[in-house]
Amino acid sequence: MRQQNMLKPNQSRIYKIGLMIAVFASLIQIAQGRTFDRIIGFVNDEVITAWEIETLVKQRAMELQRFHNFSKQEARQQAEEDRPQLLDQFIRQMLLVETALTLKIEVTGEEIDRAIQNFKDQTKITSEEEFLNQLKREGFTMISYREQTKRNLMAERLVMQRILPKLQVRDSDVQKFFDENRDQFDKKNDLINLRHIFIAFQPTEVDRQKTIKTLNELIIAVKNGDDFETLAKQIITDKVDKDQIASLVELPISEVNKLSEPFLTALTTLEANKVSNPIESTDGFYVFKIESKSDKDIAFRYLNMPSDISEDSVNIANNTAKTIIEKLNQGEDFSILAQSFSDDTKTKGNGGDLGPNSLDNLTPEIRSIIEKLGKGEYSESVQTLSGVHIFKVDSHLPSELTQAEKDQIRTLLREKKFQDEWKTYTNLLHSIAFVKINK
Repeated sequence: MRQQNMLKPNQSRIYKIGLMIAVFASLIQIAQGRTFDRIIGFVNDEVITAWEIETLVKQRAMELQRFHNFSKQEARQQAEEDRPQLLDQFIRQMLLVETALTLKIEVTGEEIDRAIQNFKDQTKITSEEEFLNQLKREGFTMISYREQTKRNLMAERLVMQRILPKLQVRDSDVQKFFDENRDQFDKKNDLINLRHIFIAFQPTEVDRQKTIKTLNELIIAVKNGDDFETLAKQIITDKVDKDQIASLVELPISEVNKLSEPFLTALTTLEANKVSNPIESTDGFYVFKIESKSDKDIAFRYLNMPSDISEDSVNIANNTAKTIIEKLNQGEDFSILAQSFSDDTKTKGNGGDLGPNSLDNLTPEIRSIIEKLGKGEYSESVQTLSGVHIFKVDSHLPSELTQAEKDQIRTLLREKKFQDEWKTYTNLLHSIAFVKINK
């Protein structure tokens, strides 16, 4: 198909379904306008005329232009290539009409009236006089037109009775289609349940004191009237994004209360325009400056300054990670090792559980490592700016489809089932009918 969609289903399959439905919908108009010219075939006691198939070809070309963005020439060429299929579908539809008549399927006068009105609406016929003139031009009377409409409605009802009950699509069918055709959808990434053990680079005492001295000088300057944000950006050189340094943060009190110590104490005890002492954390030192406070929220700025890390600190962290991996290779439990060794205070207590993570949310370096891990597998040590990580994949969670995608797949599968069931049933009718096409 030339239309864009959220998924790209098999084009030939959908094309065939559209062709079949076009014949089904067009039969009533062809039969209503039948002009008996050259006979090209027989279906039991009914004849097929060249005019009928030519009309189908023209209607197919119009459909391709209108709905599939074909040019006039392309549409006509494709419709001509479809001629054998259109003839086959037309024969099958004739068999359905005949079967519906044999089974005496009931159609009410009100249903015929609605079908006639739908035809008028589709062809934009606005007056009864115009409608009767149209019938006359096509060689029909109102009585014969209503009779043919009735027959086609009976065939439609036959299809509903025999085929629709078989068109159930289960949720498992939808998921199976998605799993088998992921490349036909917009980009989807599975969620991965991750654990990690984090070994922080621990600064030496000399490094710590150097950092504390720098921050104390900043605090004194701010107390003397210098701008906190400007000084913070001068201290931090190339370690973080400048735009993020000392930017204003506004948190409601309910969110402030969720912060861990000692950040909670610093923000709740400091007064407006006051600055905190250096607060040490696993990822360096923090200094907070309160801009404003109220009963509802706190506005503040902060500076996070990582300590300079010596080569000895890096080696110590890498050696610790090596020891942990040796224990993992010997079969020790990842969660227990995380509780014993990890420096990540937020996940240490629950065995390093990071919860579900999308691959899109990981750094390219870490993602390339995680993508290679199967369920239950753990990585080698991964070094970042602040320390060394060891990751473990607990499980892969399948991507979730949007409701719109589920509905689209369900419709696609129902159309495919309809095509298969329609063909199976009409094959049966064909096998017991007399069908002859003139060469």
